[in-house]
Amino acid sequence: MKTVATGWGTWTRRTAGLTAFSGALLCAAVQPSQALVINATYVGLTASAQTVIADAISFYASEFTDPVTIAIEFHDMSSGLGASLSAEYVTSYSSFRTKLASDAKTATDTTALANLPTGSTNPVQSGAAMLFKSANGRALGFNTPGVAISYAGFCSYTGDGCIGLNTGLTTTGNGSTSGAYNLKSVVEHEIDEVLGLGSSLSGNAAPTEVAAEDLFRYASAGVRSFATNASTSSTCGGGTPNAYFSVDGGTTNLANFNNCANGADYGDWATGGPVLVQNAYGTPSTLPVLTSASVEVTALDAIGYDAATTVPEPASIALMIAGMAGIAATRRRKAA
Repeated sequence: MKTVATGWGTWTRRTAGLTAFSGALLCAAVQPSQALVINATYVGLTASAQTVIADAISFYASEFTDPVTIAIEFHDMSSGLGASLSAEYVTSYSSFRTKLASDAKTATDTTALANLPTGSTNPVQSGAAMLFKSANGRALGFNTPGVAISYAGFCSYTGDGCIGLNTGLTTTGNGSTSGAYNLKSVVEHEIDEVLGLGSSLSGNAAPTEVAAEDLFRYASAGVRSFATNASTSSTCGGGTPNAYFSVDGGTTNLANFNNCANGADYGDWATGGPVLVQNAYGTPSTLPVLTSASVEVTALDAIGYDAATTVPEPASIALMIAGMAGIAATRRRKAA
């Protein structure tokens, strides 16, 4: 078992696309024949906050067709902007890749697998172990139930994850209130991490396992990145080592990772470019939310979720669980 504290400009780490999407368009969207289900438990949250969370959850049900049910507790908190704790499992890289191949259904899956070699060791740091979230495991067909999660001062819950939300800093409206952060963006950021996004990197330590999203971490075309940048800049701009998310072997940079020692999650996107849901630092008075075209959806698709919407490949538009269930705290997402 391991616990690590993670965050959004103030999130915290480990084990909140396009901004306009009208209600009319959402209602007209084709619903998949089967859908991912997220069961929410609310603690200390207002009815308006619960409505925002339910709205965010509805996106995942409309976008992903995995026949799995995921249990998440949502509660209010007074520090940072958002944080999460997730149940984690460890298996071999070869087993994880085999499950990815068996579950492949989309163009993203085809491209991602073409750039993930077979064999007993992962291509990131040549280790044999893979770290992944319980929800991600079930989406791939592993037997990875939720676990009893207990973290002093944060939550005590049995399921796949806990999410803390600082509603004192967020608006349940459209994010236009001066100085406020959009609650839906924070909710989606943290749900993405409970589902499986994130890195096993933490500080300057060299982890013995790599996380699912680390398989798509590149420094340049054909060159993977698993080294961290000593810069403490919140925007993590420039300098080396760098890292970005790519499913086509590094040819297409879909989003820069937050690869700096700035207190936020190394699996988040770098802040300072496009305002995206998974940015490490929140941007007040903005409204980043997920759509089928969001890079976060591509990332979830690549690590094993089944996206209902087929998005062209970047270039063309271009059970054997090896470890016990663990718990990972997610870095608090920071407020800018």
